[in-house]
Amino acid sequence: MEYNHIHYLGWGELSDMGGVYTLGNSEGTTVSNNVIHHIYSRDYGGWGLYTDEGTQNILMENNLVYACKSAGFHQHYGRDNIIRNNIFAFIEISAIQVSRVEEHLSYTFTNNIIYQKDGEIISDVWGEDNGTKIIVNYDRNCYWKVGEPSPKFYGLSFKEWKKSGKDKHSIVADPRFIDPARYDFRFRNSSSARKIGFKPFDYAKAGVYGSESWVEKSRVSEGLKESFKNVANDHK
Repeated sequence: MEYNHIHYLGWGELSDMGGVYTLGNSEGTTVSNNVIHHIYSRDYGGWGLYTDEGTQNILMENNLVYACKSAGFHQHYGRDNIIRNNIFAFIEISAIQVSRVEEHLSYTFTNNIIYQKDGEIISDVWGEDNGTKIIVNYDRNCYWKVGEPSPKFYGLSFKEWKKSGKDKHSIVADPRFIDPARYDFRFRNSSSARKIGFKPFDYAKAGVYGSESWVEKSRVSEGLKESFKNVANDHK
């Protein structure tokens, strides 16, 4: 599944949903080079990338996910999934969410960039502190929270978080996007990205292409965008 532009879903009516939803054994499946944004649920579950019950052996890479309600990436339960080289930004509740602790490697999360303003870096869906207990491989990620140079990870400092065995080679640093407030996630300086082995991808290639009349059918009007914004504000 690749090069899709998935946006303006949920509208405060649906819950337990995601821009990309997977289920069960997905060996050989890749989700890549998609742009996912403005996913807004009524209650829980406005996720960008959502590996639900028993998702296994799936690769999610080179995706841009921003402006979602619940999380950029959420795993309910599953095993051996790989989440790498993605950008997760401006997620309302938390960039990453997890639901269940299992006795195996749930997922590997590497070479990703997290850019937050108000939401957390990582949290549980049900507030059970599972993020410190779950078996995962977090490493070589870049974390940044605007106005908070020392963000918390489940209440832990970054140093304490690393001592727990997670994100050994990760960094807290501004990824230096050109204009993130306007959702321009190209790099004005890629030094932070290079430190974690992040490989830039051209997210402008995602979405409908072809004749102008065909592309126009996929565009969301300014009026609909404003309506979506009002719905989101009403459900905060």
